[in-house]
Amino acid sequence: MENMKFPIRSTKKLCFYAALLVSLTSDLAMGASFYGDGYVQLKTVESSNRNSLRVRFRTSSPRGLLFLAAGHTDYLLLELNAGRLQVKLDLGSGERLLRSESSTQLNDLAWHTAELLHDRHNVTLTTDQYSHTSLRMPGHWSQKQDLTIQDGLYVGGSGGLDKLYLPNDLTGFRGCVDQAVFNENNMVSSLRPYAGFKSVYEVSLGCSPQFFAGGEDPVSFFSSRAYVSLPPWNVSHSQQEALFECVVHTSAKEGIVLYNSARQGDFVAVEIQEGLLVAIVGKGGTKTELKSLTFVNDRNWHSVKMFFTPKTLQLTVDKETVKTSISSRSKGLQLRGSLFVGGIDDSTRSEVRKMGLVSVLGNRVRGGSFKGCLKDMKVNGVMMGLPNAVVTKDISVGCEPEKEPEPSTTMGSTTIPTVPNSRFDPTSVTPTPEFPMFTLARGLDKKYGANFVLLRNLVVSEGGRGSLESKHIKVLLDFKKLGVRQSQIMFRIQEQPVHGQIRLDVDQDQEENVFSMLDLWHGRVIYIHGGSEDPEDFFTFSIFSSSRKEVPTYLQGTRRYRYNITVTPTNDAPELSLPQGNLFVLLENSRKLLTKEVLKATDIDSNHTDLVFSILGNLNPDAGYLEVGDNPDTAVTTFSHSDLEEGKVNYVHTGARNSRIVLRVSDGDKVSNTVVLRVMAIGLEYKIANNTGLEIIQGEVAVISNKHLAVQTNAVNQVVDIRYDVVRPPRYGELQRLHSSGEWKPTGSFSQRLLEKERLRYLSTFQEIQTATATDDFKCKVTVAGRVDTELVFPVTVKWVHYNLVRNAMADMNKVRKVTLDSQYLYATVDIVTLSEDDLHFRVLSSPKKGQLLLVNELLKTNATFSQRNVTDLKVRYELVDRPYEDTSDTFKFQVFSKHAQSQSYDFQISIKADVNSVFIRNDKLSIMEGESKLITKDELFAETLSTKELYYTVTSSPKHGKLARINLSNSNASYNKILTFSNQDLLEERVMYIHDDTETTQDQFTFIASTSQESKSSVTDDEVGSKEGTFNISIQLVNDEKPVRVVDKVFHVVRDGQRLLTLDDLCYHDADSDFSDGQLVYTRRGIPMGDLVLVNDTSHRLFQFTQKELEEKRVLFLHRGVNSGRFVLFVSDGKHLVSTLLDVSAHDPFLSLGNNTGLLVQKGKEVTVTTGNFSVFTNLNVRDDSEVTYKVSEPPKNGWLYRHGNISVEFTQHDLKKGLVSYRHDDSKNLADWFSVTVKVKGHVLNARINVKAYLESHQRPPILQHNNTLLVEESKPVKIDGSRLEVTHEDNLPSEIVFTVKVAPLHGFLRRFVEAEDQYVGTEQTPVQTFSQEDINADNVQYQQTTPRQVNDTFLLDVSNGVTEVNSIRISVDIIPRLIPLQVSNFTLREGGAKALTQEVLRVTNRHFSGLNFLYSLTEPSQNGYIEHSRYPGVPVLSFTRRQVEQELIYYIHDSSETLEDNFTVVANDTGLRKQSSPCTVYIQVTAVNDQHPVITANRVLRVWVGSVTEIRSDDLDAQDEDTPLRSCR
Repeated sequence: MENMKFPIRSTKKLCFYAALLVSLTSDLAMGASFYGDGYVQLKTVESSNRNSLRVRFRTSSPRGLLFLAAGHTDYLLLELNAGRLQVKLDLGSGERLLRSESSTQLNDLAWHTAELLHDRHNVTLTTDQYSHTSLRMPGHWSQKQDLTIQDGLYVGGSGGLDKLYLPNDLTGFRGCVDQAVFNENNMVSSLRPYAGFKSVYEVSLGCSPQFFAGGEDPVSFFSSRAYVSLPPWNVSHSQQEALFECVVHTSAKEGIVLYNSARQGDFVAVEIQEGLLVAIVGKGGTKTELKSLTFVNDRNWHSVKMFFTPKTLQLTVDKETVKTSISSRSKGLQLRGSLFVGGIDDSTRSEVRKMGLVSVLGNRVRGGSFKGCLKDMKVNGVMMGLPNAVVTKDISVGCEPEKEPEPSTTMGSTTIPTVPNSRFDPTSVTPTPEFPMFTLARGLDKKYGANFVLLRNLVVSEGGRGSLESKHIKVLLDFKKLGVRQSQIMFRIQEQPVHGQIRLDVDQDQEENVFSMLDLWHGRVIYIHGGSEDPEDFFTFSIFSSSRKEVPTYLQGTRRYRYNITVTPTNDAPELSLPQGNLFVLLENSRKLLTKEVLKATDIDSNHTDLVFSILGNLNPDAGYLEVGDNPDTAVTTFSHSDLEEGKVNYVHTGARNSRIVLRVSDGDKVSNTVVLRVMAIGLEYKIANNTGLEIIQGEVAVISNKHLAVQTNAVNQVVDIRYDVVRPPRYGELQRLHSSGEWKPTGSFSQRLLEKERLRYLSTFQEIQTATATDDFKCKVTVAGRVDTELVFPVTVKWVHYNLVRNAMADMNKVRKVTLDSQYLYATVDIVTLSEDDLHFRVLSSPKKGQLLLVNELLKTNATFSQRNVTDLKVRYELVDRPYEDTSDTFKFQVFSKHAQSQSYDFQISIKADVNSVFIRNDKLSIMEGESKLITKDELFAETLSTKELYYTVTSSPKHGKLARINLSNSNASYNKILTFSNQDLLEERVMYIHDDTETTQDQFTFIASTSQESKSSVTDDEVGSKEGTFNISIQLVNDEKPVRVVDKVFHVVRDGQRLLTLDDLCYHDADSDFSDGQLVYTRRGIPMGDLVLVNDTSHRLFQFTQKELEEKRVLFLHRGVNSGRFVLFVSDGKHLVSTLLDVSAHDPFLSLGNNTGLLVQKGKEVTVTTGNFSVFTNLNVRDDSEVTYKVSEPPKNGWLYRHGNISVEFTQHDLKKGLVSYRHDDSKNLADWFSVTVKVKGHVLNARINVKAYLESHQRPPILQHNNTLLVEESKPVKIDGSRLEVTHEDNLPSEIVFTVKVAPLHGFLRRFVEAEDQYVGTEQTPVQTFSQEDINADNVQYQQTTPRQVNDTFLLDVSNGVTEVNSIRISVDIIPRLIPLQVSNFTLREGGAKALTQEVLRVTNRHFSGLNFLYSLTEPSQNGYIEHSRYPGVPVLSFTRRQVEQELIYYIHDSSETLEDNFTVVANDTGLRKQSSPCTVYIQVTAVNDQHPVITANRVLRVWVGSVTEIRSDDLDAQDEDTPLRSCR
């Protein structure tokens, strides 16, 4: 019922709660206390026909209003009446009453929950979740039955609401309310009022202790308005006698002790006047007073009795009695209304003033209450205390001893109070804010200045109260200068305490939340703590003056002060309640678990593990007993809260049906209230509630829950063991249960609990195709609470699946190597179920023989699967492994399946047509010895087609450990190395050879393409015919061809005339042959002039030959004798190669020295292993076992611990270091530097050493961040500083000095140097440049790049940077070099004879970006010989200089002089006077193309005279011609 909630339908309601949400933010951990006249009011207007109310409360009062929803005529009222819940509801059709069951009394101080549900005509009241009563509202079913609320919602009281439907004697609620939730809104979630929406009156935080007080507990009255209202004082009509008794403790001179009004203006009262008790009876307009003669304001206990009859009045104080007669002739007093003790309420105050009681006269007109303690109150002999109270105000349980009043000094306007230091505890003083004053303001004292407010914390006990006095708040001002009195200093509370409240016992005419210094002097300001566990509280206030005189700003209430309150904790008694009611129902002769829902213990200031439950009285042994799971079947009378939480406490029923258990709980100091749990045993009744069966599709799985199969019992919140044992399992499926491991496993039995948790399922396992209709079921026995009573059959209806192979067509392959199997070849469907193509699969039962099936690029082997979606998406294809010589076919078997079933097997056929151009390759492995060469013949590699054997090979990937060579056609040994092509003809003529590179490899290969075409190919397409790829493998047999190489070469140290093991740390060789073990190396020695080599276990056995394995096993011992130093020869052999070496021996006195000590690097708070790489020692002593080298920690680390084998240790050995058994763990402190000292002992020799430890933060593991990396700009042969703007690396937790750069690749055209301030000079030269520097050096401008190599335009170098933990590698630094000379570049050109050529930027150019835009001057240092340079605007005028811009504008020309010369040149220099730079001279060479522009001229033509029949030579003297631009040989 509690989970049923209805929406609020009124729009106004939604808007209101949205506006109010801000104020309802703080939850009340302990509820709220209502004292009989308090209430919480929420102003709202709403209307709904569905409403819900939930109220959780506890009280000892039999009557009280819990909730009221008030309308003009509609209303909903929930109240306690005679200890039962009563609902009054009127929806416009008349009031209807609904009461809770009479068997349960709810005023037992236990927590109870009332839930009211209004749903149109139906109203249901649920008490403590189990007790239900209901009614149906009158009216037709079509009526809306809305509850219309116009006057708001009330909790705890009606707030004086005047409505006809509210009775005059409506009693307010007195007790605790934890929840008051109306339509999902908790009205007591916060006690902060909200102006215009929410009002809170006389309600406090927490559950007040006074509700749990007994009648004998004293009551303390602490304010002038305090009182206790008791039920009406009934005076016997027959005897007309009345008696009131109590015990008084007070120091007050005045105060009302008792008051009760009567009819016709009569009354009876007891008050204190001047310290004496006075009994007063007003009757018939006559007042009779009787004053005692004993003072009661002496802070001692005094017994008081007041007795009266219609005619007499008697007052007894202690043993003294006074008596008088009542003169009135009227009948006896007819008392009416409440009996007030200790004071009166505000509504009675005016009546009392008319009666003339002294306690309410003068300045006490607003108060008049008794201040002190009362106990043992009796009315007519009957004990009356707080359990009987109707209303209480400003009272507390218990009587705190009153403090002696401090002597008060009336301070005049001239007095400056002093504050003795001894009166204040500095830790309890609240600092006050200072005023920013440069000069002392009027009224401020020089001694205190702006700190004129001195606050001392108020200390109160948890749930207690305390008075704020003048010692707590002092105002230290010069009142004479101010012209005001201290009593005119006023305090305004700006912000109320969070965990308590301030009660001001001041005049009601005084402004709200304001008190004066006078109120502090008289203890009228009281703080009441709410009982929470918070150790402190505070409120804020401001200070102002009530004087009409002008005062400084600091007395105008503009400044806020915070006053702190210290709360001392007290051990509150635990609280015991029955959340589900006091009835505990279980089955006969069974056990039922007691849970926190049945028995709830609450202790806000103790750990639940400390709580212990006790059973009071003797349990009825014939009914049952309590047991704890650790000791079953044994009755217990106590159990812990942990037992209850862990579900170990059971009630075991054994006999009688009705019994009870009385319980309480203790925290070891205090005990809780007592609760009575009624136990009722009922007989077991059950029935088969559900057996619906299951419908499932073949191959699927379905969960069987209690909706399908369930047995229902009459057990109430009790686990009843209901088991189902399967006696006939299903035929076509399997029952499975879900285990705690998350795995479903077959089962033959299950429980009802398993069904409720849906952890049982039916799995359809029959995978074959079912042709006939068949059903399934299983049969099981049902066992309830250990009794087998019935059998049942659970039916399972299976929907069988059928497949249809729509298409299975043969695939034809004609001159192709692959074919895609699409849905035209293969397509299947399914009946009964709807499956996507992704869920319909094919399984390969046998693979094709001549090809392969591929899913994309994945090979489909036997039992591999693919889906119909794969077929549709063209992802399945068949590929030939090799092209066939003849027509053939291929096939593979498959079946169709899904998660439901699998079909029979089918064959898929492939028809394959042969292609005469397909390439077939014989490819057998070549075997070769390491380092040798061998021919590749046709027996190892040969490709051919059906039509030709003339094939050509292109090597696409050469061998990695050798090369291919082609032997020359001649008989010479010459060859063509690293060939990439060869042919079948080369293979047939045995001209292709593989040559191994003699490396230690056992395999090699090369890939190739064999093709009918001679063209080189780099790849082959899938459909290409006449070409084929292949890989040729080469197996290499290793040969022992590597000589042993010495890898450990150092001097062997030994004690003079002593002995020492020779180990691999002293002598070690390595053989690079991969199939050879270094342990097989054999050492042979010759004569040793300074000692001998012997066996370690037999020193008489001299060793002339030993293996490296014996060195490793420490079996070789060196004995020294003779000279102190020398060497001897050793020969080392691997069986084939023999090398010699020398072993240097040095003999000294015994020594023990430090080998290395690099220190430790560890992450903060983490652990690191200490190894010999961090710390080791070196000795010439004969250490045969590493355990002989011991380390003892002489000074342990300060910020960590050393561990050995995981335990803190101060001793370890060299063996432990080598095995990594020693570690250091940092203590996670802020100290990142640590160290420890060790004492090393070896055979009596001692060495002390200190090992430094550096801890780094976790953030140090993150690499440093490169912030700046800008190009360096440097002039040729000059230095440039590398500053932070050019190179900066940072890390969030590292200093710049900890960021270290290391040169990885040095610059080529310069070097790095660093300025050392201590030496006042640079270190680093071109020969020895700087290799490391820090970011701190860069930031200080101490690092430079010095350029050295001339005529370079750029340079680079690489840096690694580290923060000591992580590195950033290869930071490239670029250097841009400004040349010393202008880098002029020239180009030669060609022109025709007599022609002209513009000198453009292609002829004369400066491309360096540093000189771009400069208009420098070109000057001719050597003009041309066969031409000249001219400006195009001044033709024919030679120029010797011109500018760069003129060249860019193509205004400068070279003019040839038309001479018959074929070449020319001129030399030019670029010059810039502003930069003081010029270029090197550059010569431009000009090629001249001759032009035939001259006519030939005959220069000789003589008459030739010859003899008849002779041959005569015609010479140039006889006939000759000349042409200036044509060579003579060209003339004809």
